[in-house]
Amino acid sequence: MNAEDTINKKFEKAKLLFDEGLIQEFKDLFDIIPYSVVARKLNTNNVRFKAKLEDPLNLKLGELRTISELLNVDAAALFSLAIRDKSVNKEPV
Repeated sequence: MNAEDTINKKFEKAKLLFDEGLIQEFKDLFDIIPYSVVARKLNTNNVRFKAKLEDPLNLKLGELRTISELLNVDAAALFSLAIRDKSVNKEPV
């Protein structure tokens, strides 16, 4: 098994967990799939992408769409997860 097969398996696992509703926070996806691979696909550097994961609303819609395509999941469901993640982590004023 080569590195590409391993990455594909991780994406498949993330999709399965996402589809089953077991991913509760947006950043949980990146406990499974390497954020460096996704950052490369988005043509951004690792540090910038990792910072965006702390607040998924900083991701552009196109970036979220690309992530949904990489995972082969519904884009609207991924958008919803990103929005829900922000509202859960929102600090009280």
